[in-house]
Amino acid sequence: MEYKMLNKIREFLDEKLIKLIDGLNPEEKKVLEYFLQNISVGSIIAQRELKAFYGIENPKDIIRKLIDLGLLEQGYGCYNLAKRLREILVKIIIKQIKGKSYS
Repeated sequence: MEYKMLNKIREFLDEKLIKLIDGLNPEEKKVLEYFLQNISVGSIIAQRELKAFYGIENPKDIIRKLIDLGLLEQGYGCYNLAKRLREILVKIIIKQIKGKSYS
């Protein structure tokens, strides 16, 4: 699987975060990629989609590990991409906007 969003954010990550993400197994990277694309998802929907579309056997266990690592957060009835990763996505959007000409 190609990790488009993981590759896109890489240049914005500090060394510690790069090592953390590089140390994830392929299933954990798939789940992180899913949340980089979706940012916040209801807990039931996230588990169903990860199982059905990504082939993740135990999505809840992987989500829990990513929460423990500080890559995801648990909200009320949902899972969210961690704040520090959401902030990186905002930086990418701002960079893209600044790079476009609107004349």
